Amino acid sequence: MRHRSRSIRIPVLFAAALLAASCGSTETSFPPTTQPPPATAAPSTAAPDTAAPAPTDAPAAEAPAPAAAPDTTTTDTAAPDTAAPDTATPAPDAPATTDPPPPTTETLVPWTGAHHPLTGLPAVNGLSRLPALAVKIGNNDTRSLPQVGLEAADIVYEAHIENNVTRFLGIYQSQLPDRIGLVRSARSTDIDLIGNLQNPHFAYWGSNEGVGAEVSAAESVGTFVARSTSGVGQENFVRDDARGASPFNGFLNAQGLMAAATGTAPDPVFQYGDLPASAVPAAGARWSTPNRQIDYVWDATSRRWQRYQGGVPQLDQNGVQLAADNVLFLYVDYRVSAADFASPQAVSTGSGDGWLLRDGTVTGVVWGRPFVSNAWHLADDDTDEIVKLAPGTTWVALARLGEGKVLDLADAAAITG
Repeated sequence: MRHRSRSIRIPVLFAAALLAASCGSTETSFPPTTQPPPATAAPSTAAPDTAAPAPTDAPAAEAPAPAAAPDTTTTDTAAPDTAAPDTATPAPDAPATTDPPPPTTETLVPWTGAHHPLTGLPAVNGLSRLPALAVKIGNNDTRSLPQVGLEAADIVYEAHIENNVTRFLGIYQSQLPDRIGLVRSARSTDIDLIGNLQNPHFAYWGSNEGVGAEVSAAESVGTFVARSTSGVGQENFVRDDARGASPFNGFLNAQGLMAAATGTAPDPVFQYGDLPASAVPAAGARWSTPNRQIDYVWDATSRRWQRYQGGVPQLDQNGVQLAADNVLFLYVDYRVSAADFASPQAVSTGSGDGWLLRDGTVTGVVWGRPFVSNAWHLADDDTDEIVKLAPGTTWVALARLGEGKVLDLADAAAITG
């Protein structure tokens, strides 16, 4: 189902400052030479060299200028000097100077090896052969903070739950932390979201009866492998009383759970590549619900989108602010879950509008996903060109239409102080 396609357009954000990079030419100096007394030379009959230098291909990275070849031309024979000898006192030679060594240049060789499927980053240490792991992670209120291991997720989906707040679904594949939390109960939204990960493991802390039936039905047709607090793998779900009372103290031993995992790595669910031509500068974006305000603000130093919740930085267990390389707003419809009438369910198939935030810019997109098993397709909402993400981590906001706002510099400054 495609709703209001192209109805969202990015507002005029702010005047983008243009940075001009100045390029200075490098001048090569030569050591002084001592000249012999002037002589009257016979006129040279050699024709001047008027040939243009042969063209050369420009290298990917500028290399130091080559040293000049020695002069091998024949020296003209000077006529006998009949002038009176110069009796003036010669001026002292200028002191010789030592030229600095030519600057070294570094040529960046494009990576031609494998890339992690869910980040697009080079797999310099090899690819993980494990299936993806999807973990339901709480974000109900301050008792859910800080989350543990969320910063290591390749993809983080965030969706509405009851009471107009949100909850995370972290997807792990390129790296796997030892501990993930706080683990919470499954929702109907989760089932379709992970249907394009080629039978991942789905870890959650129980569910109500209706959602449990939906989970069992999806597992029976190979959508995922369910792992929870009963059955296979239950020993990897533990409570930590130091984090408070249940249900805000549940953790997953992720390494232990996946040690026995079978299956294969997923295919990519996004495409990665160059910045879209229609991208415009943006300071950030805001997702507002009746009971929550979430902001992403571009940080030029780290070149990432830093996350704020409730107007303050949202930190991980080490006190580091949560951040992402890409933030994707997908405007979706919500319906009441058939398994839980108090729970909203995001409709993540069909099509709709959205925004991609990457590299300090925003691009309007139209998203498409005909079936649960399909990857996400993103097209520019003006040109219909395929829109690609920056290699790195991606946080996806499954927002209702009208809940998003692109931030200008003044908005961002008010958040960051």
